[in-house]
Amino acid sequence: AVLAQQDGDTIAAQKQEIVEKINKHKKQKNKYLEFKKRLEDTGEVQISTSDPDSRQLITRNNITEVAYNIQATVDARHNIPIDFKVTNQNDSKAMGNMVRRAKTIIGKSDFTLLYDKGYHTGTEFDYAHKQGVEVMVAVPEVASHAPDMAFDVANFVHDKKLDVYLCPAGQQLQTNGSWYFKKHGKTTNRMKHYKTPACKSCSFFERCTKNKAGRLIERTEHAELIEANRQRIELKKELYRKRQAIVEHPFGIIKRQWDFYYIMTKKTIKHASADVGLIFTAFNLRRIFNLMDQNILKKYLKVLAPIFVFVRTHFKPMPAFVFQTITYLKLQLHYFLMRLNQLYLTPINTV
Repeated sequence: AVLAQQDGDTIAAQKQEIVEKINKHKKQKNKYLEFKKRLEDTGEVQISTSDPDSRQLITRNNITEVAYNIQATVDARHNIPIDFKVTNQNDSKAMGNMVRRAKTIIGKSDFTLLYDKGYHTGTEFDYAHKQGVEVMVAVPEVASHAPDMAFDVANFVHDKKLDVYLCPAGQQLQTNGSWYFKKHGKTTNRMKHYKTPACKSCSFFERCTKNKAGRLIERTEHAELIEANRQRIELKKELYRKRQAIVEHPFGIIKRQWDFYYIMTKKTIKHASADVGLIFTAFNLRRIFNLMDQNILKKYLKVLAPIFVFVRTHFKPMPAFVFQTITYLKLQLHYFLMRLNQLYLTPINTV
């Protein structure tokens, strides 16, 4: 009887354990179903459970991290960041917005922006072109080659007047004039198809393509802007080589010397932006102190003198007053930096 009782207790305990595990997994399942519904409702493709705004981003090669991405516009003359933006997206769709912001800050469009190949996107070229700003973006390597590289798409010449491609074998690839839509990630591009029936009887067929139907060339609606960028890179190689020296200078100091690799205040892009803004402000002030003549610097520092007098004589340990003081300090600092930009730090090229 005792053994039977013990067996019964053991079985009951095992059943209870199984029930608890089932309930735990049901709870987990419901949580993931909620995540799935949220993705469907918002159209997003990711949800971060540690920070609602951070996303899994490719940092280099195929390495990914749940992180934020910092976009920065840096003055070429003094290596001073004039703008930054914290995002949770990769670089491919960032150029247009940063071009617009740079144009607003500088107040004109006669400057050049240099970007690495991560920004090479047709729609972003179109946006920059409409802003009237010249951009130079590194040209990515060809994603795929023809069996014989002599027949790569780069060796097919487009005749704008006739709207045909001339292949290395002397044949014309024509289009029916229709636009086709091709989706790449979240972006949908319009493009035309070019082909010729001469492919099937061409002696270079096997060297040109593996497509049994013959060679097909896709031309995006932004092809002219992409080609214009390639030509600028070819003509101004020396200018483009300066990109790393300009834009990587602040990041090298901030990350390597100051060890600012991570956002200190977690949670939300707003808090991350505050952290990055603080570190860029510190960098800019230090950079300005190193660049400016001491006498000129003293002249502008006099602008800050009333702030310190105000704080010293009126400070009270009251939350509302502290808030007013901080607001006043922000306005004065903004005025101070604005005056420096106007009188001393007008950018030539922005990167």
